Amino acid sequence: MKALKMRRGQGALLVFVFMMALAGLAGGFALGGGETGGKPVAKDGIVDLSGYSFEKSGTVPLAGEWYFARESLRQEAAYDRTVRVPGIWGGLPDGRGGLLPSQGYGTYRLALRNLPADHRMLGIRLPNLSTAYALYVDGALVGSKGVPGVDKASTTPFQLPDTVFFQPTGASVTLELELANFHHRTGGIRSVLVLGTPEQVKGIAFGHEAREFIVLGCLLMIGIYHIGLYALRRKELDNLLFAMLCFCVAGRMSVIGEGLLPRLVPELTWTAAGRLEYSFFVLSALCGFAYFRRTYSKELTRRWTFAACAGACLLLGLTWGVTLLESSSLILLYQAFVIVLSGASLYLLIVALIRGREGAALSLIGVAGFVGTVLSDIFFYNGWWRAPDMVPFGLLFLVIMNAFLISLRFSRTFAKAEKLSAELRSWNGQLEARIEERTEALRAAEQSRRQLVSNISHDLRTPMTLIQGYLEALRDGVISDPGQREAVIGAMLKKAEGLNELIRDLFDLSMLEARQAQMSYELVPLSAWIDRLAENYAMELLTKGIAFVCRTEGPGTESVSLKIDERRMDRVMSNLIYNAIQATPRGGEIRIEARRGARPYEAEIAVLDNGSGITPEELPKLFERLYQNDKSRNGSSGGSGLGLAIVREIVETHGGRIEARIRPEGGSAFIFTLPIAKRMITEELR
Repeated sequence: MKALKMRRGQGALLVFVFMMALAGLAGGFALGGGETGGKPVAKDGIVDLSGYSFEKSGTVPLAGEWYFARESLRQEAAYDRTVRVPGIWGGLPDGRGGLLPSQGYGTYRLALRNLPADHRMLGIRLPNLSTAYALYVDGALVGSKGVPGVDKASTTPFQLPDTVFFQPTGASVTLELELANFHHRTGGIRSVLVLGTPEQVKGIAFGHEAREFIVLGCLLMIGIYHIGLYALRRKELDNLLFAMLCFCVAGRMSVIGEGLLPRLVPELTWTAAGRLEYSFFVLSALCGFAYFRRTYSKELTRRWTFAACAGACLLLGLTWGVTLLESSSLILLYQAFVIVLSGASLYLLIVALIRGREGAALSLIGVAGFVGTVLSDIFFYNGWWRAPDMVPFGLLFLVIMNAFLISLRFSRTFAKAEKLSAELRSWNGQLEARIEERTEALRAAEQSRRQLVSNISHDLRTPMTLIQGYLEALRDGVISDPGQREAVIGAMLKKAEGLNELIRDLFDLSMLEARQAQMSYELVPLSAWIDRLAENYAMELLTKGIAFVCRTEGPGTESVSLKIDERRMDRVMSNLIYNAIQATPRGGEIRIEARRGARPYEAEIAVLDNGSGITPEELPKLFERLYQNDKSRNGSSGGSGLGLAIVREIVETHGGRIEARIRPEGGSAFIFTLPIAKRMITEELR
């Protein structure tokens, strides 16, 4: 269900992206002046402005049917047809059964009738016209760009939007527009001319220039910002690529539209500006694709980047190696290059979105809007519909999405940094506590080591001193009686056996603590083991006047088996029983009880006595090495204080645990647990 919801969400986002691309195209068409909004339209070369008010209704797009004279410059008899404006003349019927070529010259004518009488001055906003023109009003030249001629040699190309003003001498005026194109693949009027009052026309020019200045400034600032990011962190190459994308689109924008760069650099020729436009067009596509390929590097291989660079180099060489007319005639190659890279960018972003890459959704939305404006731009330059240059606005939309993405990444980075900082503070606190804890443990270990050395030294010094004294007495002849000599030798042997026992206990304890002691496990029935303990110790305890009881309790105990090293577990029981014997007076009682433990599949064995017991202060220290308490000494360990430490290690090696308790009725209790054999557990489960 969760995967289905995720797929539905991704599908909805893809539909939204597709809608954004269509909106970019439709928006470009609408902004291009494809509709006149009910205003006067040119028909048969005449615009009738009867009753029209510029103050109330605004400017008038001079769109519709203009008279056109091919290969004629303002000759009355040559106006033999009408053409749609805006539109290019390439491909129109030539009247002789053929089509007009894109290169050539001609004159457009439009008559304005019934001009409002309250306006003595009017203005016309002229767009970029390919590629040289001269505008006449009632035969008087009011504006021109370049020099239109009848052939390539006599024509000087130049393109810039312009605003011209004229003063009508009556209710009607005639506009004649000489246009020549020998340097570009398309000729004609691709964008509409606008008629209005001087204030309105100036407002249009100012609005276009302000819009381009704002967008251009934004692109340059964002590009510089990303250059700064790259300078601070050279590993982030995607910042450099995004900056180059902003600069390339800004560069292309500066040489088309309002022509900001040619205005700032008058020495820039039309040919150089055109080549810069095509170069920036190619580089924008390359940098944009490289940026997204770098950001989501796992979605497309590097071969795509190499292929894109090779294609860009080929197109750049073509741009600067041939004439602008030849390169503009191959515009479909440029457009195909851009469309392929745009499609590849959309593909990798869709794959990144499906794979859950961070920020892929925002990037995909931004790229979809940008690609929509690129397609609008391509449609415009092919003359398929009338639309302004929307690529800078598409890039601005992409930049906004990228800004959201950067903000998202920064916020998540800060959140992670805050989380890591909090965790680091917590770890530091825990580390300090652990250091303090380990410091205390080291102090305790050092104290234990010193105590161990002291105890071992004491336990070794006493018998060694006695043995040395006995040997000196024998050497000096102090003891001459054979009976006394035998007694002394027997005493020295007993002390030597005690030393050997201490050394053996120390060795066994060290091996057990390191879990390197050799264990010989075998399956032993619990009841049989308890019965054998009763037989081994019953007689000895009877002679000491101490009652001894061994029994198993609880249901199912008779079937319990333990996997133990019986020799070492006998040592555990010997230690605990002799401790109990030392603490229990004549007439007392020692009990061994075995039962199932509180936890499943666990046996519990308890050694109980009603002797002098254990004080609460002794409980935490009983199982420490060399803790010497007369009650804890036993024959097994020679009273070295290692017995209970060895007991604990043997029990834990078997996977059990041991503890000592003070019995409420008096005496002490040593209780340990051992796991029941797995074979028995399997049989019970069956």
